[in-house]
Amino acid sequence: IVPLREAVSEKYRRENGLEYDVSRVLISTGAKQSLFNVLHAILDPEDECLIPTPAWVSYPEMVKTTGAKPVFVSMTESSGFRLTPEQLKDAITPRTRALILCSPSNPTGAVYSEAEARALAGVLEGKDIHIISDEVYEKMVYGSGRHVSISTVSPEMAERTIVVNSCSKTYAMTGWRIGFMTGP
Repeated sequence: IVPLREAVSEKYRRENGLEYDVSRVLISTGAKQSLFNVLHAILDPEDECLIPTPAWVSYPEMVKTTGAKPVFVSMTESSGFRLTPEQLKDAITPRTRALILCSPSNPTGAVYSEAEARALAGVLEGKDIHIISDEVYEKMVYGSGRHVSISTVSPEMAERTIVVNSCSKTYAMTGWRIGFMTGP
């Protein structure tokens, strides 16, 4: 419904500094449905989707349903379980079509700083790779960290990032099954 899409658009403007017209907001039956929809919209069989690990168990299985290949990029404790620009650069192949980036991360809790998001964006700029930014835990940041969406670090990232979110975690509305995504 339009009022719900308007509320999502306003949330992104007010809280994230992102301007999304209502026509660029899709409501779904949860973030998992949004992720499934976007993966099926952008991946073809034989494509590759980069998944930093450890990761949420559903990511690779959803990628597989498209016929694409999940490509795991192992993160370590020494990097704070965050993907580094070097790892990202090394993982990209001619078949890479997407990167799933979850910040704050499920299951590690790692949060990318603005500088880290900019560094990852620097690797991706000029490449035909979509970023699927899973931000369902954006309000669950503790200590001195803060959530930064990779879609905010450059105009190019804003045009190639699909931001996925839901009401279940932040607003404790798990039974209502309301998810949403925004992007190009």
